[in-house]
Amino acid sequence: MNFTRSSLKSTLVCFLLIAAFFLSTSMQAQSSEQTTEPSSDRVYIKIEVKGLACPYCAFGMENELKKISGVDKVDIELTTGLAYISTPEAQKPSPESLKEIVVDAGFTPGEIEYKHTPFDKQAKDKG
Repeated sequence: MNFTRSSLKSTLVCFLLIAAFFLSTSMQAQSSEQTTEPSSDRVYIKIEVKGLACPYCAFGMENELKKISGVDKVDIELTTGLAYISTPEAQKPSPESLKEIVVDAGFTPGEIEYKHTPFDKQAKDKG
């Protein structure tokens, strides 16, 4: 069998493209696995907010909680009056500062709970 330089180059380019595709796919899979696991350097916080009566109230509370350093996502369950946030451990807000934020937003703070794993939001309903 006689290979020409052109066919060798074509074969090599094809091999490199296939290898790059599989490497890229593998890296994407590892990346998605890392983002779905709870991070031990984050703290998850559940805040009971008394007085949430409508979606507009929840929207206002959400905006105030997003102002906390390190918070990128806020989940508020209007029916239970619970707000869920997470921050890096190094930026964990104190219970006092969280209560002040809730009061300044026009609501009454209730229990505040900290964990190193996400809360099961279906596990506990108020009432």
